[in-house]
Amino acid sequence: MELGFAGIVVAIIVAILLIKLIKFGLKMVLFFILAVIVSVTIWICVAQPDMHEPFSVNTIEYLFKINKDGSMTTTKQITETVIKDGN
Repeated sequence: MELGFAGIVVAIIVAILLIKLIKFGLKMVLFFILAVIVSVTIWICVAQPDMHEPFSVNTIEYLFKINKDGSMTTTKQITETVIKDGN
């Protein structure tokens, strides 16, 4: 009986240590991946800052208004944002 109880206690302790070790290992791997991603991002921003051409963004909004007589009025509003090169 005592040997079975000791075996269960040892198995629980080993399982807890194994879980802690796996979590620590996963944290290290995730930290390494995050460090690589941040390094590559910084490298791209420093080495090749002009990776895209100037562009424009059009935003189209439809505004609906319900009048007092029950009819509905629709208004279309277009907003254009243009991002140009500094030259």
